[in-house]
Amino acid sequence: MPAGTSADVATAVRNGLAYVGVTSGWRQLCDRLACRAYGYVGSGFTSAKAHWTEMVATGHAHPGDACPPLGAFTFWNTGRPFGHASLVVQADPGCDPSKILLTANEVFDSATGNHGGVYLISFDRLSAMYLHGNGYLGWSNPICKGALLPAGTTHPAPSGR
Repeated sequence: MPAGTSADVATAVRNGLAYVGVTSGWRQLCDRLACRAYGYVGSGFTSAKAHWTEMVATGHAHPGDACPPLGAFTFWNTGRPFGHASLVVQADPGCDPSKILLTANEVFDSATGNHGGVYLISFDRLSAMYLHGNGYLGWSNPICKGALLPAGTTHPAPSGR
C-alpha cells in the first residue's frame, strides 16, 4: 500500500483483491461487490446506476475524472439499465489508465466459462468495454448504505444471493 493509505482503504483493497479469482456468484452484483470490500453485505442501492446518481446528487461524485484514488468506486454507463461499479485496487499518481487496476465481475466470464466471476482489470480495458470507450461516468467516495457484515467475516464471503 502507498504510504499514508488509511486503514479502511487498505483493508478494502485487501478484501477486494480476495475476491479476484472467485468463479461464480457475482453475476449482476457489481455494486454489492464494491461495497463488500468495505465490509457491507450490499451497497444499499438498487443498482450501480442508482448509486452513482445519489453520489452525484450528494456531492460525493467526481464526474468525468479519470484519475480515481485508491479505494474509490468507479462507475460506468453500460448501455443497460443498471450500469456498472468497480473498486479501485491500484491507483496511479500519473493517471495512466493502464496502471489503474479495478476489480470487476463478469467481464471475462465468456472467455473463462465462469458465471459471475471476479477479475482484476485495468481501467483502460474496462473502459473500452462500455459504449465504445465512452461509458465512463466518474468515481465516487466509497459510500455504501447497506447492512454491515458480521464482525470477523473472512473474505471472499459468498455473495448472499
